[in-house]
Amino acid sequence: MAEMVAGPVQPGKPYMTLDGSLISELVRPERGGSRNVSVAVGVIEPGERTRPHRHTESDEVYYVLSGKGVVTLGEKCYAVGPGSCVLTPAGHVHSVRCTGNEALRILCICAPPYTHEQTSALD
Repeated sequence: MAEMVAGPVQPGKPYMTLDGSLISELVRPERGGSRNVSVAVGVIEPGERTRPHRHTESDEVYYVLSGKGVVTLGEKCYAVGPGSCVLTPAGHVHSVRCTGNEALRILCICAPPYTHEQTSALD
């Protein structure tokens, strides 16, 4: 059985990212446990969307926990729901829109970790 190194984590205080989503970070270098990745839960309310944006250094993975939405990656749109997974390579423009009647909750994984400094909002 693998030994837990960092142990259970509690979500950090929610804050608004540059793309306009509300996130609660679970794992990031400043909180211990990882130097190479950040993990957060993002919430987008019904009818809302994130601003189109890109990360200059980070690949980002979205894993949908609940709700329905559309992830736009470049010129392509992908309908997503619970269990959907979308990879956005560094440098690619993307956004997320909640299309359901309940909030869209997404596990957001960035490697290297998310920072405001390497994120550009494009609208």
